[in-house]
Amino acid sequence: MSDPTLDEKILDYHATSFSQGRMDFAWEELSDDERAQLYADWQAGKGLIGGHPKHRPGHERLSDWGLNQPVFRAFALADERGDNGVRLRADLDSDRTLEIEIGFGRGDFILDRARRHPDRLFIAYEVKTKAVRLMLSRVQRFEVGNLWLSDDDARVSLPAVLAPGRAEIVHVLFPDPWWKEQHKIKRLFSPPFVDLMADLIRPGGLLHFKSDVEGYNELVRYLVANHPSFAAHNPELADRIGPHLPTHREAWCGRKKLPVWASYFERK
Repeated sequence: MSDPTLDEKILDYHATSFSQGRMDFAWEELSDDERAQLYADWQAGKGLIGGHPKHRPGHERLSDWGLNQPVFRAFALADERGDNGVRLRADLDSDRTLEIEIGFGRGDFILDRARRHPDRLFIAYEVKTKAVRLMLSRVQRFEVGNLWLSDDDARVSLPAVLAPGRAEIVHVLFPDPWWKEQHKIKRLFSPPFVDLMADLIRPGGLLHFKSDVEGYNELVRYLVANHPSFAAHNPELADRIGPHLPTHREAWCGRKKLPVWASYFERK
């Protein structure tokens, strides 16, 4: 493998246009009733993108394009047509440092991370199956051997696949804010999601968040800093991420000179 960093020109394999969209992201501290409702919705599986993975037709089988490739679905690990489940379990049972990205989009960030850190293990989630297939072609092209992909909703998949405290770093970069009131239930960050992060990230590990929506960043800081298992945002923890390529969205913000907010939370 050549230079472990990816040239941005090479990464620009198709054009994508963004818009800034609305910025009036409003939020309030949660009441006890609102918090209880969020936990009830979580338990009921509401807000999952694409619905619960077990409701996917043929959920116990991988698509043919993913067989014997670094692709998995949490409820298809026993699919004997390929070696995906056996290989993933072996990787997770190793002592390799694990990083996870939830919502990789085009995959620039996590692909660069995997190439920079060949000694580590990486898992990347994106609910859009087409995006996972495009990303798989890039993993194959660059011969990356330490990165697994999934089109599961991470909120269901992660607790089904990972042991508690297995993750060193979880990256959640530019998630959809889900602006509309009726869509808020789909928003990734909620008290039960922070509970999940606290369960999966080892003590001393890191939760890394970025957004170009200031209000969403404020909400995330409120939710995470008020959880007993996390310390408040500490910008000095950015050094633990080190050099990296930006996501496609962050690169676009940079070109447009739009602000980006980053938060770093250490697991106590």
